[in-house]
Amino acid sequence: MPNLLDLPNELLDRIICSVRAPDLEALALTNKSIHSLMQNVLKRHLWSGKNYSLIRVGYHDRDPCPCPVECYHALLFLAKILEDPNVAHYPTTLSVGECGSENGDYLDLDAEDDNDVIAQRQRAVALHSDDLRNVVKSCHSLPPEQYDQTAGSICNTLNEDAALCMLLHLLPNLRNIEIDDLLHGRRFMDMVQRAALANWDPESSSHNMALNNLQVIYLLRSENPYGMGIQHFAPFVTLQCIRRLRGFNIDGDTFAWPTGFPCQSSTLTHIEMVYSAASAQAFDGLLSGVAALKSFVYEYDGPGELGSNYEPVGIIRALRKYAAHSLELMDIQGQSDADSNEWEGKAVGSLREFARLKSICLEDTIFQVPYYYNDLEKSKLGKTPPELCDVEFEQIGLSELRVMGSLIHILPASVKGFTLVQLMDDEDTRDLLEDMAELKAEKLPKLKRITLHCPNPFEDKIRDALKAAGIKLYSWGTSL
Repeated sequence: MPNLLDLPNELLDRIICSVRAPDLEALALTNKSIHSLMQNVLKRHLWSGKNYSLIRVGYHDRDPCPCPVECYHALLFLAKILEDPNVAHYPTTLSVGECGSENGDYLDLDAEDDNDVIAQRQRAVALHSDDLRNVVKSCHSLPPEQYDQTAGSICNTLNEDAALCMLLHLLPNLRNIEIDDLLHGRRFMDMVQRAALANWDPESSSHNMALNNLQVIYLLRSENPYGMGIQHFAPFVTLQCIRRLRGFNIDGDTFAWPTGFPCQSSTLTHIEMVYSAASAQAFDGLLSGVAALKSFVYEYDGPGELGSNYEPVGIIRALRKYAAHSLELMDIQGQSDADSNEWEGKAVGSLREFARLKSICLEDTIFQVPYYYNDLEKSKLGKTPPELCDVEFEQIGLSELRVMGSLIHILPASVKGFTLVQLMDDEDTRDLLEDMAELKAEKLPKLKRITLHCPNPFEDKIRDALKAAGIKLYSWGTSL
């Protein structure tokens, strides 16, 4: 019976070179003889996996991150793929900087770069003009009426936007996309939007043809005066495989899901926004489309020119409405304007609805509860203070004065770790910890760790009481 190894080595080399990059390792494991013939191919495969796993295109305002490859121009990397199609299988992370000038989609090159870069781009267009046009026509996420315009743009020496869109179509194994100050990316965002909607429609001709493996999207705004609004996430969070949404310096008052997107069907499980100032209304809109959120991290850093005020009450209300059944980690903190009067005198209410919550980080001020002067005022609603935490006093005619409530009446029994950021007096925080030590076994049986972000250490009796209750006390990551 004929055997593959009976073929001349020259033919075997041709066969090996025609194997797709994802299948090379499997082929090498089939036979020792084949493995020995594949040494050069495997070395090139490993080198490509190391050097092409992260691709950076465009100009980045922030300091360059550690990267195994140089910063590419989208058009030049597209030409590299046309020369060796296997290259397209290696990138798993695409980092996108500014790909256009302030006047449009054209590159704004530095004087010393002009001659060299333009010459490279001209050579790429001259060598691959027909192939570039064919790539555009094969892009299933592009409407046919836009073929000619996009083909003309991609063959323009200084146009990057169209080439960047084609990379989304040609990189099948992308897991992460990081976007830094994308000012002129309307075509890019439209491409993502069409790919997402096509992936939800199994009858679409472009179903799972692009971005069907994307899991993480990270949007950053460095010093961009135009702002990176939370609405920029909309095209990405509709992708079927998306799991993690990360943002840096994000603002915005509203968020709207694309028309036609199924309600509460997003596969998003993690949201993390730091140094940001998005409104509670925006988070409410975003969370309304998420099926089962597991982690929510938000660090507020002042409203700035476009951002919103710090609204922990509204944010937790939105989490309670849409993610109480699934949330496992909650971390909400203010930064420079955490003492804003916009939310002073309010509190988040009971968190016991979050039945799966395991780790939580909040500021002590949000555990304020109403102070009742006498039983007559308490009888106006017939409820105990912990149940009134989410009610504003002016609405019920009670005093605006508030005191610290007991964590025991607020936290869910599922909590294992708790971080408290102290903004109020030591005495108030001490009362919270004493209640927790006393009633831990009854109310919070799974609690093992408390971390305090506070300026002053507490006395030994507090630490000993918590230790006796089976709780380790930490301060800024160090055990007290």
